[in-house]
Amino acid sequence: MTLRTQRPRPGFTLIEILVVVSILAVLAVASAPYIAGIAAAARLRTAADTVQNRLLEAQSLAILFNTDAELRLYEVEDLLGGRPTLRKLRILTLRPPEYETPATTTTDAFEPVGAMTSLDLEIEISADAVHSSIIDLGFQDSTADIYGRYIALRFHSDGSPALQPAKPWFLTLHEKDAHLRDKKLQNFVTLQIDPATGRLRTFQP
Repeated sequence: MTLRTQRPRPGFTLIEILVVVSILAVLAVASAPYIAGIAAAARLRTAADTVQNRLLEAQSLAILFNTDAELRLYEVEDLLGGRPTLRKLRILTLRPPEYETPATTTTDAFEPVGAMTSLDLEIEISADAVHSSIIDLGFQDSTADIYGRYIALRFHSDGSPALQPAKPWFLTLHEKDAHLRDKKLQNFVTLQIDPATGRLRTFQP
């Protein structure tokens, strides 16, 4: 009777496994910044789409109800004690004259439409006039608005924005505090607003 020699089963040695794990670790570390950049760009794109949709909605409501409408961009306090940032939005429409009273103020004449919209906590609308010329419209600090200071982008009943025609108007979204870390923004989305028609254009590097 012949005894057969049992061949060793194919497998990986400990050294081979360690080499593979090391290579995977190096690849993961090397690709982390790239993956983080993709995630940041996606957050920015989503936030920009949100702002653009709210602007289009305010313009459409102004035309639909034949009245003025505003998109208000609110300054929000940082719960961790940091600086306030622009990242909340709300649409309001002007009440028809027949509903106004002698005691009604300009702010009181506007009524909110829908819920407040909040951008991602890691995204902000730049409050620097270099990056967002809408800051030149000035902050409104009305006690009648419980949400605090805001920038108002107004549309008339024909859909045209209440913006100075000879000036370029735009707003820029970027990662929170990005302008404080770098002199030149690397990752951002800019929305341009045509002062005559309200048409929007976006730019993202």
